[in-house]
This record gives sequence, C-alpha cells and structure tokens, in this order.
Amino acid sequence: MMSRRSASMLFIALVVMLTLAAPGLAQDNPNANISFPPPVYIVSGDFTIHGSANLPNMTNYFIEYSQLAEFTPGADPNATPLWFPATMPSSAPVQDGILGVWDTTQTEDGVYALRLTVRIRGGQPVTTIVSPIRVENAPPPFAEPRPIVTQEPVVPVAPIATSIPTIDPTPRVIATRVAVNVRSGDSVDYPIVGSLQRDQTVPILGISNMGTGWYYIELPNGQRGWVSPTVVEAEGDFTNIRRIAPPPLPVTPTPVPTFTPASAVNLVAGLVVFDTPNPTCATPFTVGFDVANLGTIPSPGGSVSLVDTRAADGSIQQTRIGNFPIINPGTTYRVNIPLQVDTWYNENHIITLTIDPQNLIPEFNENDNRQTITYLLQRGACP
Repeated sequence: MMSRRSASMLFIALVVMLTLAAPGLAQDNPNANISFPPPVYIVSGDFTIHGSANLPNMTNYFIEYSQLAEFTPGADPNATPLWFPATMPSSAPVQDGILGVWDTTQTEDGVYALRLTVRIRGGQPVTTIVSPIRVENAPPPFAEPRPIVTQEPVVPVAPIATSIPTIDPTPRVIATRVAVNVRSGDSVDYPIVGSLQRDQTVPILGISNMGTGWYYIELPNGQRGWVSPTVVEAEGDFTNIRRIAPPPLPVTPTPVPTFTPASAVNLVAGLVVFDTPNPTCATPFTVGFDVANLGTIPSPGGSVSLVDTRAADGSIQQTRIGNFPIINPGTTYRVNIPLQVDTWYNENHIITLTIDPQNLIPEFNENDNRQTITYLLQRGACP
C-alpha cells in the first residue's frame, strides 16, 4: 500500500510536470492575488487564504474552487470547469492580508484550483488562479503522519495609507441583465415569483445553505425570492449574512389517465342523402341520414334532430326530429326525415343533423355525432 508521503511525492512530481507543460496559470497583480497557499500545497480543515484585493472602483471580491480534471479519475479533460464558492463575497479592501477562510471539510479530497475574482464597477472582473492545491482531510489508512505546517506568510510592513472611498456595507445585488427572474427557491426548477430589471438594486436577506450560491432578496413591493449569482452582482459586507434553507421543490401533480371503458356505445354520423337531387321550394322531399354504432355494445334507441338554416344569415327555416331503434355494434341504420322548405329559394340552405341532441345515450366519444350538408333550394312553383 502506498504511504501518505509517497502519495504526496507523486502528487508533487505530477504537478511539476504539469506546471512545466502549462505555466502561467495566475495573473501577476500585486493588488489582486492569492499569496498563500502557494501552488503544490496540501490543505485541510478551516484554511485561511491570504492575498490582496484592493483595486480602484472595486465592488467586491470572492474566492472559488474547481476540481482539476487531470487529477480526477474518470473526469472529462475537455469539460468546462465548474467553480464553487470557497468564501462569501466581501467589499472590504485587503492588502497583503486575510482574504477569507475556506472550510475544506465540505469538499471531497482531491486536487483543485483556487480562483480569486475582484469585481470592478463599470469594468471587467480581475481574476487570479493558484493551482494545484490538494485537499486532504481524510488520510489513507496506515499513512505516515504529515508534519504540521506552522509557517505563515510573511506580512510585509503596511503600505502608506491612501484615501479609501466610503463603501456602503449593506449586502445587495445589482441585476446585470435586461430581465432577471426571481424564483421561489434556489434553482430554475422553482416557479418565477418576480423579476429585476437591468441595474436594479435590491437588498440581500440571506444566501442558500445548500451551497448553490443563490441569494435570498426582497423586491420593492415586499415580495421575497431567490436569484442566481450568475445574473447579478453582489456588493456589501457579507460577514453576518444568514444561511437560509430554501423551501422544498413544488410537487408536480401526476396526470390522471383518461379512462376509456372496455366496452361502450359510440354513435357516429354518416352519409346524408336526398331522395331527390334538387330540393325545390314548397315541395316535400326526404333527408336520409346514416347512423352507425362503432362501439362494442348495442346502443339504445334514440333521436336525431334536423335543422334547416338560410346560409346567408344563419336564420332557422325548419326543424324536424327523426328516430332510430336499437343499433347493434358494427351496424348502420338510415334515419329518413321528411322535409319541406317554403322560404328563400334560389339560395343556399344548410342542413345540420345531430345524433342524440340531448345526450341521453352514454358514449365514450361525443364528438362525432354531427353532420352538415349544403344545398341550393330551387324556386319551382313558389311565387
């Protein structure tokens, strides 16, 4: 079994090879840097991070960590790195001092990169990266004890004080997009409860205790909700910000399946025919209407309504009722209805036929019980 010292030496050797192959991971800025820990360093527990975050027009700074794919078995080396918060955002300038404390016990053991981001009002954020850093909270069995590192970074003599503009310590967010969604929880799976417009500023009441980095805010109308850190800028003093538990995800109702009876009646409107090709004013004719039962059981006897309307204005000219007997499954019955129309000749008329107009017969499909036909009423002997 490989000892802890051997594993650490192998880690250092691999890191040196990686560094020689790809140098220059961090930006060299004396006012925006991580001075401790240095690259190729092993950390554990609550680890204090030193450096500087003191740029003109700085709104805040924060530190994040990301697992290095080249040291993670099974990881995709081409995947986009995922960054997670190591410290809360802070707006207080720091020069060669403590930037924050990283609780590494909340992170799996492995090899990581640390990234400092300093946000500048009206400008692009300044970032610097220290890599690789090894988190080792759970030593392997039978490992040799690692000497306790007591060395602290040398704190230089404080520079000459310069005037620092007054900074509002109130924790707040500023929307960075045209429309920012505010949700009832700390992910996009929660419903939207409000919105922010670009450059709108609202106070922060807390931050999610689930590690998502979402802020709990209050809108001007008193509505409270959660907003993603990717669509806002955070400012102010986060030293005493509360960790808030988001509500449970809303339960998506399970759709109730539509019940289709195993056996039922289904009456279907079929052909419409006239006993004379050209219906004539004031002359009786017969309308034949096919009613089919496409269900699985016999249908009871019922009725068919006939309505004749003038096509020009939809006014009703005649109404009639026809009847049909019991219709067995898979059979068709023709209902013959006598009709005589004495008005509006030389115009189009529309006949509408409806099976079971009062819905007295239970069916599993009520949407196929109607049929229409248009005809031209001839003048004949009408004045």
